[in-house]
Order: sequence, then C-alpha cells, then structure tokens
Amino acid sequence: MPDLTIQVQEVKGLPGTALVILAGSIDAKTVITFQTHLNSVKERGIERFVLDMENVKYVNSTGLGYLINLSDSVTPEKGGISLVKVQPKVKVVFDMLGLNAFFKIFPTRDEAIKHLMAEPVGGGSDRTVVLKTPQFAAPSAAPAPQMAPRQTQVRPAPTPAHVAPHAPAYATPAPVSHTPAPVSAASSETLHVECQACKALLAVKDVGTYKCPRCLTPFNYVGNGRVSFLPRQKTLPVQLSLNFSPECTDGLLEFVRRLSTKSGFSTAGISEVQGAVKETVEMIKRHAYGGNENNVYHVLMLSVDSELELRFADYGASLNSDKGDLFGPVRRVMDRFDLKHHPKGGNVVTLSKKAK
Repeated sequence: MPDLTIQVQEVKGLPGTALVILAGSIDAKTVITFQTHLNSVKERGIERFVLDMENVKYVNSTGLGYLINLSDSVTPEKGGISLVKVQPKVKVVFDMLGLNAFFKIFPTRDEAIKHLMAEPVGGGSDRTVVLKTPQFAAPSAAPAPQMAPRQTQVRPAPTPAHVAPHAPAYATPAPVSHTPAPVSAASSETLHVECQACKALLAVKDVGTYKCPRCLTPFNYVGNGRVSFLPRQKTLPVQLSLNFSPECTDGLLEFVRRLSTKSGFSTAGISEVQGAVKETVEMIKRHAYGGNENNVYHVLMLSVDSELELRFADYGASLNSDKGDLFGPVRRVMDRFDLKHHPKGGNVVTLSKKAK
C-alpha cells in the first residue's frame, strides 16, 4: 500500500471546488507527491479545496507550510481551504502553531460542503482578523531612539464588516517599549489594514498598539485612518519533534541557548529560560506520559525582536490543576505562561520571555 494516496473528486453544484481525500502520512517521503498533486489540481482552475483528512495520521512541517502557501495563493474572492475530520494528533499541532486562522475545520464532508454552498462569493477565504482594544504599557521617561515607522493608509471596511468564522476572534495586544501614539477619541468605524509582513487583512477600530496574530508584526493605529508598522527583526520558527531522552533534551536546550543569545538575553537570562524549558519537558514526561521517555512531543520556538516564545504540544493525559501547580517554578521565571487542554487529549504549553 502506498505511503500516501490522494483521490480528487468534483463537488456538484460548486464550480471550482475539489474534494481531496487523503490517506496515509504527509512526511519526508510523500510531501513532494502531495505538493505536486495539489498544484496540478489548482492549475485546472480549482480555487476551493475540501481536504478529507480522516485517514491522515501525520503531517510534517513542510506539508503544513505548503497548506498555508496554498491557502494564500488562491484567489481571495473565490478561494479557501476547508479541512474535514482532522485527527487529534494532527489537530493538536494545528492548535500549537495557530493554524486555525488559515482554515475552516469541519467534522464531516457534508457540513463542509453545505457551508460552502451557503457562503456568499468572497466569504470563503476572508481571513479578516478583528482586533480588540489594547492595554497600553506605561511609557518610559526617556525612550530609546527608534527607526521611523512606515505609514500605511487603511481603508474603511464594508458595512457590516465580515469576519470569517475560522479566524481568531482577537489578537494579542503588543507590549511596547516606546511611547505610544497620543490617544484620540475612538472612531465608530471599523477600518481594514493589510499587514506589511504577511499580507493578512486586519480589522481595527480603536487607537492603540497591536500585533498581527498571524506573524506577530507590531503596529500602531493612531487614528484618522493612519497605521504605523514598527521596525522588527524576526527569526524563522524552529519546529522540533522530540522524545524525552537526555540527548534530545540537551539538543533542545542548545537551540534555546542560541535563540536566547540572538534575542539579546544575558547569561543569567539564558540560564533561567533553559531551566524553565527543562522543567516543562520534565513535567510533560512525568505527568502527561507517566514517565515514559519514548513518547513524542513537539516544540515550536520563535524569536521576535527581544522576545522568545516556545510552544510545547503533547498527546498525553491532561495536566490538571488537581495535581498542584506543576509549573510553579516555570511561571515565576517566564513573563507569560499558558496551559491549554485539547478536548480529545493532550496539552499545549506556551512560554515566553523578553530579554531585559
């Protein structure tokens, strides 16, 4: 039996839409076949894809990256990607990487197709993200000089503004180390602005400082239709799938050391982050997997400016609070700690810290 089988069917009543039924794993051996096959389907004029993933047990980072690129490449007025029956072990990686902002996910083919039939043209790939009112950081008395931010003009949104049902409801307000723009009276009109880094369409209403939820690019909305994107340095994400052997843990800590150094952490700061990472790995092994070091977990590491973020995902038992504060030492060291349980098993742990 092939490592990956791909069947493509037309969807009656939905021109330009293909049902793609996948079975197997999208890994180093099959990802080129996967990419080539879907590219050939797209070249036939297909702008909407329904991917049945009931029998897909694994998708590697290259396959995930291709799906995002495919989602971005289809014509916005017509295109979109819907996923069906995503298995828990694949879904937890989607959750960890924040990929739910790119795709709609349905439990059955019928629900996906009914949604597309009921959806107006142009709604299928509207990945508009609505941002909430931010909380300003207190301005410092003598802010460090910064490069002049670029100005971008935003345009009024259609009324009413459409927000895709698969887009995240809110973005995380961006912490700022500069004096924020003066706050004027909030406009009652929602505006759209295109992110200068990843081209996502963002809907913003209130004056403030925000982060694009897709790529974390910070920007200021200063009112009167004016947006300033701030200077930013970004390192490409590092994604690892590891077991709990000492060798894997040592390799992870070395990655953390290198990224922390690049982000400007002091020697003491690097040591703190490494200690928090090691403690997190130990807690996942001990309490999610019962101490079995042969199980696998995933780590995503992202360095943006002077901030380091790490996301851990596993498929083990829920790390419930009735076991006490398992991550107390980690919470005390890191600037942000978040623990989410996957409804079908597993955990997503997010840590972040900014260099002082």
